[in-house]
Amino acid sequence: MTPVSQFTAPGGGPGSDVGRRIAHSRTQAGLSRAELAQAVGADPSYLRYIEEENAAPGTAVLLRIANALGVSLAELRGTAAGYPDGQGRAAAEPVLEEMGERECRRRIGAHGVGRLGFTTEATGPVILPLNYTLVDGELTLRSTERGPLAQAAGGTVAFEVDRVDEALGAGWSVLATGTLRHVTDPARAKALERAAWSGPWAGHDRTTWFTLRPERLTGRIIRT
Repeated sequence: MTPVSQFTAPGGGPGSDVGRRIAHSRTQAGLSRAELAQAVGADPSYLRYIEEENAAPGTAVLLRIANALGVSLAELRGTAAGYPDGQGRAAAEPVLEEMGERECRRRIGAHGVGRLGFTTEATGPVILPLNYTLVDGELTLRSTERGPLAQAAGGTVAFEVDRVDEALGAGWSVLATGTLRHVTDPARAKALERAAWSGPWAGHDRTTWFTLRPERLTGRIIRT
């Protein structure tokens, strides 16, 4: 799989920050550009312009796009990026449910960002945000050769992935636990490099691979 940069618009142009967020949210929603254009009452060529060029669409257009994608206006504009999730209020009648393993795997998807939790004598309890790619049932992660993950390798760790819907007060979380493995086989490392969806968000100097095959997978979802 060829890695796709999150800083490039689908058509290859640099795009604006808003355009890249629209393209990303559209892809996450499983919509084609034509389908989104139809939903918001716009011409597909205009939507392409918004996604791929340095466009500055007005608030009315962005609101229609946000509603069609199921995201907030703040998410498209990036004004929510400086704040933690949970700025909204709880729903009036939330329902908390357990998710089965199959649903947990579906929610994790093929790639994303999660939080790795572990404890070592040198560091104590640590939680690190890391982007991942799922390869043959394993969560694959990258770090530096002598970083915290190297210290945690061989021990039991937890990896959490979640999603929050601010507008509805809903969301879900999945927790995978198992043994973190340090990939030392060069051929295996090259295979993971080819399969990676993206480079490491924290910097491309992180070239050492680690894998986690979930031994236990649990999840919960809040419905409203």
